[in-house]
Amino acid sequence: MESIKAAFCGDYCGKCPNYLLKCAGCDPKQHPTCYFVTCCTLKGIEHCGMCPSFPCMRLVDWIPDDRPECPRAYHVENLRRRKEVGTRAWLKEQAAQWDG
Repeated sequence: MESIKAAFCGDYCGKCPNYLLKCAGCDPKQHPTCYFVTCCTLKGIEHCGMCPSFPCMRLVDWIPDDRPECPRAYHVENLRRRKEVGTRAWLKEQAAQWDG
């Protein structure tokens, strides 16, 4: 269940006000048309930070901005951190920042 809070694009779904109300997180079955889900799935990688082309212009130009306190390109930095520490540790960090 926790892994669906870790989006392919570097977003932390747990911070979104729609999480579990209107959206089940980053479940590929729920978002089959998402560019980032499709791209990562086709490449067989866990998230965009694992891509040899990271960060691609599509990712850099994309702004989720579902909370005003998220700086531009925060998801790119999230992906760098996630690759560095691993998804499990990254999820704990994100939960401490946004859920607590």
